[in-house]
Amino acid sequence: MDINLQVSIGNITLKNPVIVASGTFGYGEEYSEYFDISQLGAVTVKSLTLRPRLGNSPPRIVETPAGMLNAIGLQNVGIETYLKEKLPFLRQKNCTIIANIYGTSIDEYEQLAERLEKEGGADAIEMNLSCPNVHDALNKYKCPLIAQSPEWVEKYTSAVRSKVKLPLIVKLTPNVTDITEPALSAEKGGADAISIINTLLGMSVNPDTCKPRLKNVVGGLSGPAIRPIAVKMVWDVSRTVKIPVVGMGGICYTSDALEFIIAGAKAIAVGSYLFRDPLAPMRIIQGLQDYCISKNIDDINKLVGSIII
Repeated sequence: MDINLQVSIGNITLKNPVIVASGTFGYGEEYSEYFDISQLGAVTVKSLTLRPRLGNSPPRIVETPAGMLNAIGLQNVGIETYLKEKLPFLRQKNCTIIANIYGTSIDEYEQLAERLEKEGGADAIEMNLSCPNVHDALNKYKCPLIAQSPEWVEKYTSAVRSKVKLPLIVKLTPNVTDITEPALSAEKGGADAISIINTLLGMSVNPDTCKPRLKNVVGGLSGPAIRPIAVKMVWDVSRTVKIPVVGMGGICYTSDALEFIIAGAKAIAVGSYLFRDPLAPMRIIQGLQDYCISKNIDDINKLVGSIII
């Protein structure tokens, strides 16, 4: 049976709906030793900033039941090194590239997006408005995360939208009362898709020392523990906005990916589980095809939002 696994985000078509999440795949080089990374729907690279970042001080990763806390702090090589040293490898591999960008101001986001478009550095841009492990914007905007303010989400999105034509994905935080409010703001600002969810705020304390296990004290919780929350938020947002939703949060197996797709996600991203099983995305791609065959479904898009209530 000929199964169509292609999905569209903005004006680009992905080979399949399986993406890898930013911050878990580096720039693709290490994982290319395990499988042909061009077979992924897209590679989302580690967050890019205007200048290189060292990230937070260690310890910055803590294992938790059914997940992990991280406070990496967006360590990355910076836009210049990415364009010169990392991008050529991904282009040679013929990958669809989603560049995740982070700035401390609207101007920085604009600069990053414009540079990426000018240099052919990405096929789509994911605006990271929701990393819980950095504090650059805390005092300036009176809230820890831009994504917690629907007003700022719209302003940031519309500003970047006015500068570039590349498909624009806005990555939102689950650390809000109502996820649909910033999602609607991103759509109003001109986003082509919504990416949810980023990590949940959490912390861990060592009883022997009475000290936090993370040097940053607070980190972002990811892994299977957050999956039910992520699925629910994908369901909420997909019923609210008209643009596609990219779902993520604790996806390990095909059944997990199917939960998100049936709840309304057009595409899904594998994140933390890559550290345990680098081949997970390829297993999920094959699993989605096998599921469609077993259900006599010829197009994966027919599954999107097919939940029966």
